Amino acid sequence: MQIAGAVLGLMAAKKSADVYKMQAESYKQQAKMATIEADQKEVERIRVLNRQLSALGTSMSSQSIALGTSASVSALRKDEIKMAKSDVNSIRLMGLTNRRKYEISAAGSQASAKATMLGGGGRFAKSMYSINNPNVGVG
Repeated sequence: MQIAGAVLGLMAAKKSADVYKMQAESYKQQAKMATIEADQKEVERIRVLNRQLSALGTSMSSQSIALGTSASVSALRKDEIKMAKSDVNSIRLMGLTNRRKYEISAAGSQASAKATMLGGGGRFAKSMYSINNPNVGVG
């Protein structure tokens, strides 16, 4: 009976470790998705910038203002580019932060899986030892 209990304990540890491994895979997928999402947001912000610059150019040319000759148009253009660069940097930082968070969670789940298997193996070895040496520790 003790052998069956020890084997079942080891099997339970293996199943628990498998859950941690699946959780780690899920976190790895979320890390990839965070990277993709940040890349998409960055591309969209650059598209918005290009539309704004195009609209600015169209607006100025419709008013017969030559592009590149107006200080106010140049200042608006520089401000738009500066804001877009700041936004892109923020998007990148947030994406990296999220990716790192998921990578750390994945590493934690992998460590938990290993710890679960080591603990299960230790309990199994202890059980097997006490089965083989029933008089040890009695007294």
